Amino acid sequence: MIYRQTAPKIMNAIQNANHPLLISHEKPDGDTLGASLALAHYFHKNNKPHKHFCIDTPPDYFNYLPKIEKIITDYKQINLADHDLVIIIDCGNIQRTGIGQDLLGQKDRLKIINIDHHQTNDHYGHLNLVVPNASSTCEILYKFFAINKIELDKYMATSLLTGIITDTMNFTNAGTTQDCMEIASKLLTNGARTNQIIGSLNQNKNLLGLKLWGKVFSRLEYNQEFNFVYTVIAQADLIEYQMTADEASDGLSNFLSTLEDIDFIAVLTERDQDTIKGSLRTTKDSVDVSQIASLFNGGGHKKASGFKVARNMITEEIDWKNYIINAIITKLKKSEV
Repeated sequence: MIYRQTAPKIMNAIQNANHPLLISHEKPDGDTLGASLALAHYFHKNNKPHKHFCIDTPPDYFNYLPKIEKIITDYKQINLADHDLVIIIDCGNIQRTGIGQDLLGQKDRLKIINIDHHQTNDHYGHLNLVVPNASSTCEILYKFFAINKIELDKYMATSLLTGIITDTMNFTNAGTTQDCMEIASKLLTNGARTNQIIGSLNQNKNLLGLKLWGKVFSRLEYNQEFNFVYTVIAQADLIEYQMTADEASDGLSNFLSTLEDIDFIAVLTERDQDTIKGSLRTTKDSVDVSQIASLFNGGGHKKASGFKVARNMITEEIDWKNYIINAIITKLKKSEV
C-alpha cells in the first residue's frame, strides 16, 4: 500500500524539481550507493540536473558502479540554496547524512524525501518511503521504478543488485525473502553484472587486513550468560597495520555473524581518540540488535545495527570496552532483545 500511495508522489516531486540533491549516508555501503546511483543514472538519462553527495569517500571496491565517480564528497562544493529537493537514501535518521543540522535548518524551504528500510527510521522527510520489511533500500527503489513504469537498463540493474546482495549478505540473512529473490532474478534479466559485483565485493581483502583480523580474532570473548561474542579493534592496531578504522572493520561483523550457536556478536572499534563505534549482528529471529544499539542512541535493522559512543562519556578510570559491554549486559538483564 505504501508503495502505491507514496511512490507516485515522490515521482511527481522529482519531475517538478529543478535541481535535486541525492544524499548517500556516511561510511557508504553497497545499499546506499546502489540505490542512489540507480536514481542518479535515471536522472542522467532524463537530463535532470542534479548533484550526488556523500560525506565520506566510497570504498574502492565499489568503483565498478556506474557514475560513482560523480559523487561529491567535499561539502564545500554543495550549496543547499541551489537545490529545491533533497532525496536521502538509506538513512535511518537525518544525522547519517553528515549534514543533518543544515538540512533541518532549511526544511521549511527544502523538500526532503526519505527512502529507507531501517526499522528505526524516524520519518524525518516531507515524503517518507520507508519499508522496514524490505531486504534493502535497493529493493524499495526497484519497486519505485516499477510502479512509475520506469524501465531499467543494465547500469541501473547492476547498482540495485549490489545493494540487495550486500544487505542480504549474499542472500544468507533473514532479509532474503521470496520477493527479494524474485527481484534479483528480474535484475539479472535486465542485465545486472553479477560476476562483476561478486568479484569486486568478495575479493577485496589484502594481506595486512587479514593479519589484523587474526589479532582481532585472538581477542574474541564469550559471554555465556547471554550467549554473545565480542571483540575490539584498538587504535594501536590501526597504527601498526597502517589502516583506517573503516578498512580494518569492513566485513568483519558480517564474517563473525557466521559463528555457530551464538545469539549475536559485537565488534567495538576505537575509531580515533574521540569515538568508539559498535557493530552488532545476529542471525537469530528471536534477537533484535537494534534495541541494543538504541542504548547508545544508535539504530539500524533487527539483524544488523550500529552505534557510536563519545569518549567523553567514559571516565578515564573506566576501560571503554568494559564500559560498553557492561552497559549491554545490563540492558539484556532488564529486557529481552
